[in-house]
Amino acid sequence: MHSNRNILITGAAGFIGSHVLRLMVLKYPNCHFFNLDVLTYAGNLENIKDIESAMNYTFIKGDICDAVLVMSIFNDYKIDGVIHLAAESHVDRSIKDPLAFIQTNVLGTVNLLNAAKESWQKKYEGKLFYHVSTDEVYGSLGNWFV
Repeated sequence: MHSNRNILITGAAGFIGSHVLRLMVLKYPNCHFFNLDVLTYAGNLENIKDIESAMNYTFIKGDICDAVLVMSIFNDYKIDGVIHLAAESHVDRSIKDPLAFIQTNVLGTVNLLNAAKESWQKKYEGKLFYHVSTDEVYGSLGNWFV
């Protein structure tokens, strides 16, 4: 990874996100990592307590569904790349509240993509957007392939 990058990692207080964030913060000291997390049932700052005082790390409590906040993060911090891990992912919860899943997993992702597109203004060289998901977002494959 190039040095002096500003990378936004969403959902980095969650289980997978905390491991990704820790690896990146420790491996790339010349890059700055911004953790945008709303801290729902899946997010816990205890997961990243060991890196909370790292000079190349900033926590931002907020929701990817807040388009104004997301755009301001891109503008204020000159974000060069995104690792998008924030998601509603528990199938049981999707049955109880499908709208929350649509808002976070669809609208939140669109907000991030729009902010990247607007902020990067066709200067995409060196810019990266990784969208990470789990099998729970899509459901079980069952016996479909068997």
